[in-house]
Amino acid sequence: MPESGIPIKASVCFCHGYGDTCTFFFEGVARRIAASGYAVFAMDYPGFGLSEGLHGYIPNFDDLVDDVIEHYTQIKARPDLRELPRVLLGQSMGGAVSLKVYLKEPNNWDAVMLVAPMCKIADDVLPPDAVMKVLTLLSKVMPKAKLFPNKDLAELAFREPSKRKLAPYNVICYEDNPRLKTRYGTSTGDKRNWVKSREGISTIIDSSWSSRQGDRSISEQISV
Repeated sequence: MPESGIPIKASVCFCHGYGDTCTFFFEGVARRIAASGYAVFAMDYPGFGLSEGLHGYIPNFDDLVDDVIEHYTQIKARPDLRELPRVLLGQSMGGAVSLKVYLKEPNNWDAVMLVAPMCKIADDVLPPDAVMKVLTLLSKVMPKAKLFPNKDLAELAFREPSKRKLAPYNVICYEDNPRLKTRYGTSTGDKRNWVKSREGISTIIDSSWSSRQGDRSISEQISV
């Protein structure tokens, strides 16, 4: 929150990336945003960070989105915030979460800010099609298995070597191979829906430090 006596300009609700948390790297960012007069709020998705649930497991992406909506609806209803502009801030997979939140309740948000949004997994980091078909079948019978092949998440997520070195110190982040159901549910994206999501909303896309996991072409299509 801004310091006492500083009027609040807007509420900013943050959606973190896959394997990440709402603390550690984002805490310093949140303090800088708050110092500029914004009320900043963040949450760990179920199964991530300090939230309950199987670590790193997203059984249903839409259920995760609904959980985010429920949490931030309570925040936006606070007497000191209800009349102020409301902004969604999403990073990496949190960009896809933010856009889906907006698509479900477009009249409840005034702006969406996306940083290196991962609306679809980039094809060059996915296994060959034959392997994907096998993994898709396995995800139906072994959804929680950590079998999806993946490069080091820190290497993919952070372009700056200095940040990659800090990643292991975030002891509550998810570092193992993605669980089959989680990765299968987040590896594809409907470009038509992402493009539709830009209609009627102020959207800012920053892909300048984009991770190598996301399909950058979708970011380009929804940029304004």
